[in-house]
Amino acid sequence: MIPRLAPGCALTSTGVVAVVRGTRAGRVADVLDTLADAGVRCLEITLNTPGALAELRAARRRLPGDVELGAGTVRTAADAAAAADAGASFLVAPDTSAEVAETAGEHGIAYFPGALTPGEVARAWELGATAVKVFPATALGPRYLRDLAEPFHDVPLLPTGGIGPDTAAGYIEAGAVAVGAGGSLIGDALDGGSLTDLADRAGRLLAAVEAAR
Repeated sequence: MIPRLAPGCALTSTGVVAVVRGTRAGRVADVLDTLADAGVRCLEITLNTPGALAELRAARRRLPGDVELGAGTVRTAADAAAAADAGASFLVAPDTSAEVAETAGEHGIAYFPGALTPGEVARAWELGATAVKVFPATALGPRYLRDLAEPFHDVPLLPTGGIGPDTAAGYIEAGAVAVGAGGSLIGDALDGGSLTDLADRAGRLLAAVEAAR
């Protein structure tokens, strides 16, 4: 069975999922370690990052147990099974798939399917989603999320796509349980950019979410 979102879990306590999507594997470990050291407790490695499953396995051995590690861009049952076998405790997708939901349920791990319209949100929740990833969030902004959250008050919404330290608060105030942050958080860190700057962005993002609650 897919677990529902529990009070006090890493997602609800920090309100942030960091999305790590790289074009090469060389610096993924350093980025994950920096984010974890900065206090981010939900780390997503997208499956279209080279060596994603190996990075996931290694991170699970290396990082503290309270850091939740997940796989992103999970679009097929085969992807879901491979991610679960590599140690993922949650799966994230840009869309909603009954096959992926079934596989997540078989492994007993969280599933954050992507949805944008009310009908898509309803279907994702009916399939047992742990939380629903509202994507792409910045296409419609916090006002849309607020309108969506009113009828779906019982559905944890996780807006993702273009959200960073300077924009996260608006989504939390609109009713999001947490935000997913990718490029606006990671910046150029995967391509050799400053890890110190990455840690600073992570700290500012966590502080913005906390202040908006």
